[in-house]
Amino acid sequence: MRIYRFFLLSLSLIAVPNLIQAAGFKDDFSDPKLELRQALRGEWTYKDGVASCVSDPELYKQFANHGPILRWPVEFTNGTVECEFKPEGCQRVVITLNEDGHVFRISLTEEKNTRIFGWIGKSSKENKPETIAKDGVPSVDSIDGQWTRLRLTINGDTGVIQIGDYKATLKHGSLARRKGEFTISFAFGSCAVRNVSVKVK
Repeated sequence: MRIYRFFLLSLSLIAVPNLIQAAGFKDDFSDPKLELRQALRGEWTYKDGVASCVSDPELYKQFANHGPILRWPVEFTNGTVECEFKPEGCQRVVITLNEDGHVFRISLTEEKNTRIFGWIGKSSKENKPETIAKDGVPSVDSIDGQWTRLRLTINGDTGVIQIGDYKATLKHGSLARRKGEFTISFAFGSCAVRNVSVKVK
């Protein structure tokens, strides 16, 4: 009987993280030590429902030109991703969906390079991403110092996206792939983030 109870308890402990991931998540940053969230490559602070960080040039070099990042594990194929962010003096803000490698990415940088792209198949040096959208995608300079809302609803290979005033319908095979992680990162300057959620269909 004791062995049976221990077996059931073990199953429940294994299942809890999977249930959280399968159901999506919401992070209002009320808990600075939320187990689901990873805050890396910088000193992230939490106040009034906002996570913020200043990029450290030394850490940027240490992490091979990668800036501060927030990461959440979440298993889904179709669903809605939402967050708000406020970059100040950033070179770029990058929002990514990963699985075994990168799947889908929004890279807001200088106007000529800002774009949305995705990978069909596992990302690698040989498997480069395909550009999904470029025209009209906001540059990081155009939203500097402003709270900007991102909303991406995915259904199969189709996504409806809003980044501030920019709205578009995207169609690409990467959107239909399974996703296992949602991340927000930036380089240089500082960035604040709030109201992060993934709703799974």
